[in-house]
Amino acid sequence: MIRIWLWPVVIALLSILGLVAGLVSEGLGDWLSWAALVVPVVIGCHGLARGRAAKQSPNAAMARPANRG
Repeated sequence: MIRIWLWPVVIALLSILGLVAGLVSEGLGDWLSWAALVVPVVIGCHGLARGRAAKQSPNAAMARPANRG
């Protein structure tokens, strides 16, 4: 069960950290805010790009073995 929720919880905590740092701090906190809030955006763009690449490739489902672990 923890394997399912580990990364969504990490992403949520990074987002909360970034939002709070952006609201209450100056200088280094602004940089921390940008760094923490860029991570979910990069992960989302990466997933979107992988999904589009899989749709465009007709043999993508057969090329990658299913991860059943």
